[in-house]
Order: sequence, then structure tokens, then C-alpha cells
Amino acid sequence: MKTWKQHFTVFFMLTIASTGFAHIVDPDTGFPFQYRANLAEVAPLVDGFLDDPAWEAAELGNLEWDTIENKRWNQHSDDFTGTFVAVWRNSFLYIAIKLTDDLVETHEEKLSRQDHLEIYLDIDHTGYKSNVFHHTLRAGDHNPDPNSPIIMVAWGDDGQSCELSVNLGQSPKKDDAIGFGILYNDVDGGRLRHKISWAPIASTEDNTLADLVFTSKLKLDTNLKAMQWGSIKSLY
Repeated sequence: MKTWKQHFTVFFMLTIASTGFAHIVDPDTGFPFQYRANLAEVAPLVDGFLDDPAWEAAELGNLEWDTIENKRWNQHSDDFTGTFVAVWRNSFLYIAIKLTDDLVETHEEKLSRQDHLEIYLDIDHTGYKSNVFHHTLRAGDHNPDPNSPIIMVAWGDDGQSCELSVNLGQSPKKDDAIGFGILYNDVDGGRLRHKISWAPIASTEDNTLADLVFTSKLKLDTNLKAMQWGSIKSLY
């Protein structure tokens, strides 16, 4: 027979579990949806051209969820395809995004009439979307919001590749996680045509964020200072 203390312990644990945030579930695997950002041996240079060695071994993420229709997006569409990769080094997260859009709108004043990226960065890992974590990047615009942890943004010449760096505030440990979301607003002729996201819409809470997990395959030597790829580029 359970004592009142045992009943209280079970009740307390169930209460804690019920108040934790729900994870977005991968419809293909049934596991929590997440992206794994690996520790980079050399930090990439944020210049918009996606040619840094750090991206080569990074896990590929696909923008493949049509959030308007709430179904998987056709990745073979001639209208739009999008992928991204992410790595980290010290207290910074680096993200590279490759877009293929049949028509890039970059010259409209109103945000709603221009192609733009939306990125959620829940560094405290509350698990939920919030305006505090929401950041907008206009296609071709190199100026991040000064109040955002995104400190650098660079677009390629064609407006279809983008690199950015995020100040995490402190260096994460292996297996730490933040709430993360990324989606592209495809605007043609001044009208929003598609809203394509990396993560599917949560089945239980529409405002739930997926996870970005910090991983590492490197054995770091703390006596060695990281070399920036930008210093190599500058030699050519």
C-alpha cells in the first residue's frame, strides 16, 4: 500500500510533467522534431556566399512545410525551395540559408509585400513562440534589428542566399538546446503566396517551437585559439 508521501510524490511529478512544454513531433518518426547544430572547428565568415568549409559537414534542414495549407510542401516545386544549415562556435550560432525563388521581391516598402524570412530564437528555451523571440529578415537587407540577438546578416548578390550570426550570450554545452523556428514568406506581385516552414505545425499547441540542439564531434584543445575562415579568405 502506498503511503501519502508516495501519492504526493507521484502527483507532484505528474504536475511537473503536465506543465512542461509540448514538443513538435516529426510526422515521419514520431520523435520530437529537432535540428542538430554541430560545433565548428573554424567559425564561418558571414558574407552571404555559403562557401565556408564549416557548412560542408553540417546537417541539412529543409523548408518543407506549407503552413498555410498545413501539409508538406512539394520540394520539387518550380516556385520555391529552401534549405538551411547551422553550426556553432564559442557563444555564437551561425546559420546559412539557400533559397530558390522564381521571383524575389526586394524593393517594396511594406514588409507584407516583400519576400522575407522569419526566425524564432528562444535562447532561454521556454519552448513557445513569442514576439520576443521573433525576428524578421527582409530579402536582401543586411541590417539586423539592433534589439535582436542576430548581430550580422549578409545576403548573396542574387538575394537567394543568406548567412547570419546569433549571439547566444554564453557558450552552450553539448546537448544544450534552444527553441528554434525558421520560415520563408514567398511574396509574388505584392501578395503572400506561400509560407514555407522548416518545422510542421504542432499538433497540440500552434505556438510550440521545435528544438535546435548543440552537438559536438570535436575534441577541443583549450590552448588553441580558433582561426577564422575570414582570415584565410583575405589571403586570396
